[in-house]
Amino acid sequence: MDPDYVGALSVILCKGTKLETLVKLGEHHVSTPMEILMELREMLVHTELSGGLFMANHASNYLPLKVEMPQGKAQAINMLDSAINGEVHLRPESLRAL
Repeated sequence: MDPDYVGALSVILCKGTKLETLVKLGEHHVSTPMEILMELREMLVHTELSGGLFMANHASNYLPLKVEMPQGKAQAINMLDSAINGEVHLRPESLRAL
């Protein structure tokens, strides 16, 4: 498989939803920002595209990324590493939206 476009979004809990209730009851876990960044990094490391875009720039993402593949992959991984190490500011929770 060699798509032209790969997109990644992050879960946002919406008030009054069944998912919010499950989280409050401890029956479901929503990943922390760091877990999401580590997962996104893992996805990118293992994504091999001959061209196209790997996008994680939706308003739900803590670190907006637009990666031109394959040439931008290493730089994006470095950016994720910097964010995981606390060297890059993440999108504040108040600005994350659906």
